[in-house]
Amino acid sequence: MKNLKLKVVALVLFVSAGFVSCDNDDTPSVETKTAFVSAVTGATTSTVNQEITLEVTYGVENNCGVFNKFIEATAGNTKTIEVQTKYEGSNCGTTAATKKTSYKFKATAAGTYILKFKKTATEFVTQTIVVSSAS
Repeated sequence: MKNLKLKVVALVLFVSAGFVSCDNDDTPSVETKTAFVSAVTGATTSTVNQEITLEVTYGVENNCGVFNKFIEATAGNTKTIEVQTKYEGSNCGTTAATKKTSYKFKATAAGTYILKFKKTATEFVTQTIVVSSAS
């Protein structure tokens, strides 16, 4: 009886080791990174509830880098915005590139809004937008 239990435990350990050691090499590696913004262009005036589109230029490390999302932190009428990029794949080369994406902004109240896009860890590209009441 003791010998049977030992064999069952050994079999369970052997099978579980097989499952743990399996590696799916077909899944490409995905990594997200902050990309720094070099320029922001677009409208500097708007009206309440009117959406405007700004063109954001940012850099990626290689040809696998693509836009993932904007990360925003808001304090009053000031937004600090960071571009998050996604790198997927392994044959990406080493040449840095500049890419562009659109940032949508819509204010629900009149006022002056300051959008600060991360240029470096401590510097920003600033876009000031004056929003007036709809006439």
